[in-house]
Amino acid sequence: MNKDKDKYIVKHIDRLLLDPNNYRFIDNKDYRSITISEIGDPRIQQRTRNFLIGKNEEGISDLITSFKTNGILKLDPIQVREIPKSKNFIVIEGNRRTAALKYLYEEFEKNNDVGKLTGENFKSVDVILVSDESPIQHLITMGLHHISGKRKWSSVNQAQLIHDLRHKHSMSEEKICSALSINKHSLRRSLRTLALIERYKLSDYGDQFQTNRYAIFQEIVTRVEMKDWLNWNEANYRADNRMNEEKLFSWISFEEFIDIDEYDAKETKTIKEPIITKSHEIRELSKFIHDKEAIEQMVESRSITAGFAISDAVGASRLQKAIENIEKEVQAAFSFSEYLDNENYYKVAILRDKLDRLIPSSKNLGELSQNNLSKYFTKINTHFTRVTVKKYRKLINLNVERLTRVNIIVGGNNAGKTSLIEVFYLLTRLNNIPSLIELEKYRGRFYDQFHTKWFDKLFIDRIEIESIFNNTPIILSIEKLETDENIDKSQYLNSITSNAIINGDELESTIHLFSNKEPELYFQKSQFMCEATFSSPYRYNGALLKKAHARAVENQYLDEIIQFIQDKLDARIQKIEMISIEDESRFMVSSTNLNHAIDITKYGEGLQRVFEIALLMGYSRNGIICIDELDSAIHKNLLRDFTEFIQAAAVKFNVQVFLTTHSKECIDAFVENNYPDDELTAFALSEENGNVVCKHLTGNKLKQLVDSINIDIR
Repeated sequence: MNKDKDKYIVKHIDRLLLDPNNYRFIDNKDYRSITISEIGDPRIQQRTRNFLIGKNEEGISDLITSFKTNGILKLDPIQVREIPKSKNFIVIEGNRRTAALKYLYEEFEKNNDVGKLTGENFKSVDVILVSDESPIQHLITMGLHHISGKRKWSSVNQAQLIHDLRHKHSMSEEKICSALSINKHSLRRSLRTLALIERYKLSDYGDQFQTNRYAIFQEIVTRVEMKDWLNWNEANYRADNRMNEEKLFSWISFEEFIDIDEYDAKETKTIKEPIITKSHEIRELSKFIHDKEAIEQMVESRSITAGFAISDAVGASRLQKAIENIEKEVQAAFSFSEYLDNENYYKVAILRDKLDRLIPSSKNLGELSQNNLSKYFTKINTHFTRVTVKKYRKLINLNVERLTRVNIIVGGNNAGKTSLIEVFYLLTRLNNIPSLIELEKYRGRFYDQFHTKWFDKLFIDRIEIESIFNNTPIILSIEKLETDENIDKSQYLNSITSNAIINGDELESTIHLFSNKEPELYFQKSQFMCEATFSSPYRYNGALLKKAHARAVENQYLDEIIQFIQDKLDARIQKIEMISIEDESRFMVSSTNLNHAIDITKYGEGLQRVFEIALLMGYSRNGIICIDELDSAIHKNLLRDFTEFIQAAAVKFNVQVFLTTHSKECIDAFVENNYPDDELTAFALSEENGNVVCKHLTGNKLKQLVDSINIDIR
C-alpha cells in the first residue's frame, strides 16, 4: 500500500463489491477463479457473500455482535480498489466486515434491530482507496493480515498465497520471508505440502481432498523417512517414485472395490475406510515405511496399528530405547538405594524376575500362555454327549457315546484311560496350544522347566478328535509340520498348528519351535468352551489351586469342604487357610490338637487329594473335571462317602466328571453310596485286534461290570 497516494473516501455500502477471488475461498469445493468483468454479476456477489457469511451467519456472527454493540470503529478501515469504467469498488482487505455490513443493511431496511448502527453508517462507509497497489503488494498486505497476523486463514490458503508470490510473481524466498515475517523452513514446508496436495488432486482420489486433511500432507513432507520412501525431489517439489506416491494416496483415501459374480455378472460394491485419517498416524507409519511385511499387514488389515505391531524396525527401536531407559533408571536407583523399604524390595524382585526372562536360557515352555481367552458359550445346557477319537496317542477311531454327568473310565494298565480323559480336557481348550504343552509336561513329569527340544521330541503323532458339546459339533486337529512361512529358520525345529472348528467357527494357533530361542506363538483369536480342570496324583498345579481356593471362599463353598473333612477324615481339623510368606503361598491346617497351624503336606496324601479334588469341583462350575486315578491315596473306607460328595457337587455346580480307576472298590463305592445312579456311567477300555475299544454300562448295573464284560481292572 502506497501511503502517500492512498486516501480515505466515503462510499455507500452498495458500491462496495466483495472479492470473489479472495484467498480464503480457495479451499472451498465450489470456488472458481472470476475475471474482472464478472465481479459485478449479482450471482457472483451472492455466491461470494454466502462463502463469507456461512450457515446461519456463523462466518460473521462475531462481527455482527461487534457492530451492533460498538458501531463502526475506524481502527482498521476497509481497503478498496477502483474498478475501471465503473462506479463500484472491489474490497481487497476487509471482505468479512463488508459482508457483515451488507447483512446488517438488509436487516436495517427490514426495520430489524441493528444496535447502534444508523442509516448514515451504511450510506457513508469510510474506506481507504488504494490507488496503485501492485499485485505483489496486494498479496503481501493480505499475507500480513492472514498469515503473520491474528486473523489467520486455513493452512492451505496460506500456502497458496506463498506459492503465488514465489511462482506467479517470482519473488525470492528471502523477500517473501522478510515481507511476511516468516522463516524459510515454514515457507518451504508450505510449498512442499501444497505441491503434494496438487499431486493428490490430480490422482484418482483427488475429489476426496478436504482442507482439514492438510495436516496429513504436511506431516508426509516433514518426515525424512517418508520423503526417502517417495524419493522426494527437493528441486521440483515432487515424488519421483510415482508408484509409492499412488500407494500413499490410496492409504489416505476411501477406496471402492467391485466384485463381479462369475455366474450372473452381478456387481457388489464395497467402500473401505482410509487406513490413515490423522496426521499422527503418518508419524507412526514413517517408523516402518521401509518394512515390507509390516506394510503388507497394514494394508491387509487396513490398520496402521497392525503394521506397527509386527514391524521389526519398530520393535528394535522400542527395545533399544527401553534398554537405555532401564540402564539410566537402574543407575538412579543405585544412587538412592538407601531409601529402599520393604515395598520397594518387593517391586525390585518382580522387576528382576522379568529381566531374567529376557535373557535366552533354556527355551522354557512353562510360562507360555495365550492371554485374554474368552468363553465360547455363554450358557451350558448340556455337556459332552459323544466323542470320536480319530487319533490321540494309542486311541484310534474310538467312539464313546451315552456320556452322562459322572463318567467312570476303567481298564487295565496301559489301556488308554488317562489318554481318554485328556481328550475331553483338550477339547474344552479348543486352539489353546499351551494346554497341550501342559499335558505333555506333566505326562513327562517335568515338574520344573520343560524345554522346547523335549516338547518337539515328545509330540509325535497328529491329534484328531470330534465331539458334541452343548449340542454343538466340535472338531479339533493338532499336528506337527515344517512351516512354509517366511520366518528365520536359524536353529528352527518344527511348528505345531492347532485348528478348532466349533459350530462352523474356525480358531487356529501356531507355535514355531527353536532350539536357541523362545518359541513363537501366533493366533488371531483363542477361546475355550468352558472351565476345565485336571487332577492327578502325579501332578500339582499350585497356581490353579490358589484360584480354586479363592473362588471357594468367595462362593462360601470352602465351609462345605472343611465340614466333609471333619466328618469323614479328622474331626479335630478346624480350618484350612492359604497363607503367604516371602512370596510363597501354602495351605496351612489349624487343628484342635496343635498349638499352631501346619502345612497341609504334613498330613497324609489322602486328605490332600480330597481337599484338591473338592476345590476343583467348585472351580469347574458349568464345565468339566478330569480326575486321573481317583482311588489313589484315598482309603477304600472313605471312597463311598467321597464319591457321593463328588456326585452331589457335580449337580450343584453343573460339572461333568470324567475319572479313571483300576479299582473295583472305587466302582462299588459309586454304586453303593446313597446318591442316585441315574447320571452315572462306566466305560471299560480293552484291546481287540490291536485296537482299543470301549464298552459302557450304566446305573446300578455297574456292580456287575467286572463279571459281565470279563475285564480285569485291578
